[in-house]
Amino acid sequence: MYRLLLVEDSALIRDVIVEMLHDCNQLDIKDIATTSDEAIDLLNKRQYDMIVLDIELAKGTGFDVVRHTRQQDYPFKAPDIVMLTNHGNSYYRNLAQNMGVEYFFDKSLQFDECIDVIQQHASELN
Repeated sequence: MYRLLLVEDSALIRDVIVEMLHDCNQLDIKDIATTSDEAIDLLNKRQYDMIVLDIELAKGTGFDVVRHTRQQDYPFKAPDIVMLTNHGNSYYRNLAQNMGVEYFFDKSLQFDECIDVIQQHASELN
């Protein structure tokens, strides 16, 4: 089972993502966090295959989570990181790329593409 951590403070966006991934049998959305602190706490306790996160959170940023994840010395493969954000400009895209984010999607333009990538990774693992 492909384990996913969803980090998104918007209930509407969370619900849409969960609904769109509902039929992906190989995927388990293990946990949902709404702040960077919640996400980091979960990452310190559990193993995930992928983190899907927004940049702007209720408290903290997605970059706080990326920074924490990239600084860890996991005894297992570090999770892939997917950023799904309304801040799709080149500044944030380049910052994410420089921090080692595997995928960066603009919510308003690439939502379906993001969902496709998540489903593809889940199906490849199983």
